[in-house]
Amino acid sequence: MNDSLYLGFDGGATKTAGVALNFEKETLAESVGEATNFQIIGVERASEHILQVTENLLKTIGADFSRIRSMFLGLAGAGRADDANRMRAAFLDLLSKRSLRIPHVGVGSDAIAALEGAFRGKPGMILISGTGSILFAKDSTNAIHRIGGWGRFIGDEGSGYAIGRACLVAVARAFDGRGELTMMTQLLKDRKNIADPQSMVVEVYQKNFDIASAAPIALEAAESGDGAAIGIITESARQLSDHIRAVANKVDEPLPLVLIGSILTKSSPLSRKFLQIIAEDFPEIRVQPAESSPAVGAALLAFKIDEAK
Repeated sequence: MNDSLYLGFDGGATKTAGVALNFEKETLAESVGEATNFQIIGVERASEHILQVTENLLKTIGADFSRIRSMFLGLAGAGRADDANRMRAAFLDLLSKRSLRIPHVGVGSDAIAALEGAFRGKPGMILISGTGSILFAKDSTNAIHRIGGWGRFIGDEGSGYAIGRACLVAVARAFDGRGELTMMTQLLKDRKNIADPQSMVVEVYQKNFDIASAAPIALEAAESGDGAAIGIITESARQLSDHIRAVANKVDEPLPLVLIGSILTKSSPLSRKFLQIIAEDFPEIRVQPAESSPAVGAALLAFKIDEAK
């Protein structure tokens, strides 16, 4: 019987989830460790954290490193090949210093791991909307399609950042008398202590205000029927649906859809409006829960790396 282990990791700015699968792709162990966004903490610390989670997984199983056949690190910040290669080199260097060897190690974005896990390797698409927004899809030819993810300056439509910015813009316009009165003004004062134009300028331009943290204010106001907030939410839902429309124009088959991120997974005026648009404009698309976690998706990618060698 093959006793090889295949490890997958889903790492970000707050934590790292790891999972170990056996040869039959059954989950043997799971573990959660420290952050591994190497763009923030550096490749050396991220490598140490990954190794710690690896050791925890092996301890749970009662195995040693010799059983690890392949592993895949699905990490935030690893979307570009140069960054992924830099992270991989640092991790391999750490293994070498510890006199450890793993035959196959792959590194890629956490979104790719999430896509693989959501459909257990089958065709489908994931739409992510948290602080930022992006869509990844895989069609029946295994081609990967990426829509959005251009960052807060030129993209991330329908994200927490974009909604928060729109909230601040609406309140600024209301302060000036250029826009309609909105309850977001009072909510911004109550929740964020921004009571007038001066305090808004100080918070945004001098105190590094978290723009995305204003998104819940727009959602709350929209839930209460505020016209300006409803306009923001409606436009955000439409912009997110444009991601789906772009994929529909690229592939010949309807792909199932999994939603990821607090903007879309929590019940709110935006998530309800988005689902309404999808039902009306794309009735052939099925919205479903993810079949497996991003960490499991990363472990499945570890299988593919091994099979390709």
